[in-house]
Amino acid sequence: MPSMDTFIAVCLALIVVELAVMVGVFTFVMLRVKDAAAAVEVAAYRVDQEVLSVGETFRSGWGGALRTVISAGLSFLRR
Repeated sequence: MPSMDTFIAVCLALIVVELAVMVGVFTFVMLRVKDAAAAVEVAAYRVDQEVLSVGETFRSGWGGALRTVISAGLSFLRR
């Protein structure tokens, strides 16, 4: 019959292996989160550029003309 020391050693070895696997999984997940955060950052930058572009369009003459057309169309539809 195995001794208690052997049982304790096996349990400790299993705990160490489990912790090593959990550290590996945690590292993998954190790297994936880092990649996802970088993708979100790129998407946010692109959206910011599009918003700036639309803002520039509205500040230019085209934006004023478009605003006038939309306003006229809405006033026509309200009647």
